[in-house]
Amino acid sequence: MPAATGKRYMCERCGAEVIVTRGGDASLFCKHADGKKIELKLKS
Repeated sequence: MPAATGKRYMCERCGAEVIVTRGGDASLFCKHADGKKIELKLKS
C-alpha cells in the first residue's frame, strides 16, 4: 500500500507511529520490528 499524505501509520509490534507529510508509492517498514510492514492506523 502506498503511503498516503496526512495518514497515520502504526507498527503493531513496537508501537511506533508515523504521520506521512509527503505521500509516495513506497510502503513503510519498521526497523525495530524486523522489517515488518507498517499498516494504516484505524480510528478507534
